Amino acid sequence: MFFPKKTFLGALAVLGLIVLTASSAQAQKAAAAAPSFREYRLQAAYRAGIAQNYEVTEKTTVQRIHSDSSIRSYQREVLTYVTVRCIESMENISRLVVTADSIIYKFTTGPSVIDYDSQKDAAPKAFPDLNNYVGVLNRSYELTYSPYGEVTKVAGDQIDFWRDYLQTNSGDLDTLISTIWLQALSDENLLHVGDMQKQIVPGSKRAIDSSWRHNLRLRVDGVVYEGKARSTFKSYEGGIFTIATQDTLPARTRWPLHVFEIPDLVQAQEGQAVVNSTLQLSTTGVLNGIDANISASFRGQVGKEIFTQNVTSTQSWKLVRQFQW
Repeated sequence: MFFPKKTFLGALAVLGLIVLTASSAQAQKAAAAAPSFREYRLQAAYRAGIAQNYEVTEKTTVQRIHSDSSIRSYQREVLTYVTVRCIESMENISRLVVTADSIIYKFTTGPSVIDYDSQKDAAPKAFPDLNNYVGVLNRSYELTYSPYGEVTKVAGDQIDFWRDYLQTNSGDLDTLISTIWLQALSDENLLHVGDMQKQIVPGSKRAIDSSWRHNLRLRVDGVVYEGKARSTFKSYEGGIFTIATQDTLPARTRWPLHVFEIPDLVQAQEGQAVVNSTLQLSTTGVLNGIDANISASFRGQVGKEIFTQNVTSTQSWKLVRQFQW
C-alpha cells in the first residue's frame, strides 16, 4: 500500500510523541518512587550552665550454680538520682560534673531483705554489695567529652582523695572491702553511672538504617563487660532520634570480683553479656534516655571451687528534668 510522504512523516511524529510521553511518565513514576536519602547529625550537645537530672535504675536477678550443683539466687533493685552539669563547652569539647545525689537500694535473697535509702537512713548498712553503689554517692567528678562522644578524661578531687586513702591504708584494711571500694570509685564504675552516651552516639551525620561499630562498656553485677558493639540508627520521629544497639561483649577476666556470700575475691575465667538497648536523643542534642536489657553469664573461681553465675539485668538512664544552674 502506498502512503504519501507527508502522511508517513506525520505518523512517525505521532509515534515518537507517544513513545516520548510514555518514557517521560515512566521516569516521573520512578522518580516519585525513589526513596529520599537524608542524613542527620547524631551528636550530644552540652551548654554551659545547663544541667540534667537522670534516674538511673537497675533491676538484676542472679542465679549461681556451684560445682556440687547447689544453687544460690538473689535479686537487686537500685535507683540512683544523678545530676549532670555542663561547666564548659567550647569547639564541641565539653566538661561535665556528675554527682550521684541519692540512692534507693534493695537486695533480696530468700526471705532476707537488705534495703537502704540515703534520704532517710542515717548511714549505709554494713553490707559489702551495697558498697558498690554508695561508694560514688555525693562524690562529684568531671567527665571531658570529645566531639565524638568519647570520654577523654575522668577527674575529681573527692574521688582522688578516697582512692589515695584506700591505697595508702591498704595494709590496715580487709582486702575484699578495700577492693570493693576501689572498684566503686574506679573509672569503670564512674563511667557506668555518669556517662550517658556510652560511646553509642557517633557525633557525626548518619542516615536512617545505617550502622556503625564502637566501643561499649557496661558493669553488670560487679563484672565489667567491654568490647566492640554495633549500633543502628533506627528512626527519627517527633524530634527524637532512636539508636538501637545489639551485640555480645566479653567479660574482663583481669578484674577481681566480689560475689555475694563468698568471703574471698573471685577470679573471672570467662564470660559474656548479650546487650539489647535503645537510646533516644533529641534534635537539640539532649540524651532523653537509654533502656538496656542484658543477659550475662560468667565462670568464676575461688580457690579450687569453680562456679557459674547467670545474670539477667535491665538498666536504664531516664531524663527527669533539665534546668539552669
